[in-house]
Amino acid sequence: MIVVLLALLLIVIGLATGVVIGRIPVTGMDDATTTTPFEPLPAGPITDADLDELRFDQTLRGYRMTQVDGVIDRLRDELLSRDREIEQLRSEVDGRTRSLSTD
Repeated sequence: MIVVLLALLLIVIGLATGVVIGRIPVTGMDDATTTTPFEPLPAGPITDADLDELRFDQTLRGYRMTQVDGVIDRLRDELLSRDREIEQLRSEVDGRTRSLSTD
């Protein structure tokens, strides 16, 4: 049993030595096969297709916070703009409905 363990130890030491002195080539990780760089949301109204195609760069701790924060800020502004427009249109419709009902 000791002979087997010594043989394994010698093999491991030999392999480690071969790697260190460069006799046994060790390749690192292969390059990523696909990469998609971050492309911010396009100017103008945001569509569902824009969100479907949205990709963030990945980092050690997840996604790049500046990219995610920028998209969230943009979506917040877009939603606020649409909410204001909806409120304005509803008030116009209510005003027209009242004027028609009084006629």
